[in-house]
Order: sequence, then structure tokens, then C-alpha cells
Amino acid sequence: MKSERLKKELTKLNAKRTKLSKFLSKQNKKTLSATQRELLKEQKQAMTKYAKVLELRIKNLEAKNDN
Repeated sequence: MKSERLKKELTKLNAKRTKLSKFLSKQNKKTLSATQRELLKEQKQAMTKYAKVLELRIKNLEAKNDN
């Protein structure tokens, strides 16, 4: 089922987002340059948007299956 594949992808993505959030919270200015910190924040935002799209796709597929 297509939605099952998407759910697995979403689970993996959420785990990576959590790891990235923890990593960013532990970093200080000495261990990560300002540029790298900003780029990682951009990456996290992109991952969040991607997760939202996956959630919408899953809901849409499951709604179609209910009909």
C-alpha cells in the first residue's frame, strides 16, 4: 500500500528532524560557524515542510481508500 511507504518515510524523516534539533540545541558558536548554523536551520525548515506534505499525501490516500 502506497500510504504505508509514505508513513515509513515520514517516520524516518521525523527521526532525522529530531536528531537535527538536538544537534542544533547542543552546538555553540565555537563548534559551528554562523553560516553552518543558519544552513542547518534552513535544512530543518525544509524537512518540516516536507513532513507536512507527506502527512497531507497520507491523509489524501487514506481518504480515497475509505470511499
